[in-house]
Amino acid sequence: WAQVSRKELNRIAKELTSHSISITGKGTFKDEFVTCGGVSLNSVNTKTMESKSVPGLFFAGEILDIDGITGGYNFQSAWSTGWHAGNAIGNLACEEAA
Repeated sequence: WAQVSRKELNRIAKELTSHSISITGKGTFKDEFVTCGGVSLNSVNTKTMESKSVPGLFFAGEILDIDGITGGYNFQSAWSTGWHAGNAIGNLACEEAA
C-alpha cells in the first residue's frame, strides 16, 4: 500500500463507500446459526488482533474462537475485531513507511 498514490487510494475509498444496501428483513430463526472453535483469543493481542506467535498476522471475525447467541452478535464481533485489526494494520503500514 505504500506505493499506491493518494489519487488511487481516494478512488478505492470512493468505490468501497459509494454503495448502499437495502435491508428488507431478516431470515427465519432456522436460518440463523453460530459457529464455534477457531483461533484462541489467548493467542491474539486483543487490542490489535495480531497473532502473538506470528508477527504481522492478524485475525478478525469468525476465524476467532468467540461464541455468542444469534441475533447479530457474531456480526458485531466481526465488525469490532475487523476494526481493531484494520487500525493496527494501518498503523503498522504508517510506521513502516516512515
